[in-house]
Amino acid sequence: MEQRLRGNTVRYEYVVRKLVEYLARKASGMTQRYELKDLVGSTASYLLERSFERIAASLYKTNGGSLWCRLCERGPFTKKGFYLHLIRVHYHELEYIVEDELRKALEVVRR
Repeated sequence: MEQRLRGNTVRYEYVVRKLVEYLARKASGMTQRYELKDLVGSTASYLLERSFERIAASLYKTNGGSLWCRLCERGPFTKKGFYLHLIRVHYHELEYIVEDELRKALEVVRR
C-alpha cells in the first residue's frame, strides 16, 4: 500500500498532511475533523491510533492547566494555541514522525 501511495504522490502528501493535523489535534486535546480509518483504512488505523496516543502524550506537558511544548519548551498555550504552535513551528518534525509511523503500520498490515 505504501508503494501505491508513494506512486500517487498527491494522494500520499494529502494523507500525510491530514495525519499531521490529526496528530497535532490529538496532542492539543482538540476534537478531530477526520476519522483515522477514513484516511488510512481500518487495519492501519488501529495501529496508528495506538502509536499516535503515545506520541501525542510525549509532545506536551501540563503546568497549572496550560500546555507546554516538550519539543522546544515553549508555553503556556491554550488548546488551540498549542495546536497552532505545533502546526506552525514543528510541522516538519511531525511530518517526519507521521511518515515513520505510517511506514511501520503499513509494513505490519502487509504481513
